[in-house]
Amino acid sequence: MEKVFEKSLEKFPIDDFKNNLEIVMNALVESKNISILLRRERDQIFVFYQKRYSDQVNEIFAQAQREYQRREKEGYTREQAFQDFMEAQQEISKYLQEDMS
Repeated sequence: MEKVFEKSLEKFPIDDFKNNLEIVMNALVESKNISILLRRERDQIFVFYQKRYSDQVNEIFAQAQREYQRREKEGYTREQAFQDFMEAQQEISKYLQEDMS
């Protein structure tokens, strides 16, 4: 079963939206599995979409969230989490650059 993890909400003036319906079509074409909801409030159109991921990806996210909550109870701060994230991102970039060479 797939679960939703990534959500986004964008707001457009109704005239811009009418003149650029490809916004919705592009989102549908670019994703294999996405849900789109349109909502109108006065002269604004809200486009809400949810990308879906496999159970395996969702379990990795859930595992990471549980680990963060465990460490947070031990005094792990958001600043430390951000620093760890930046270091991990740099490490991943090294491997990606090696693959491209």
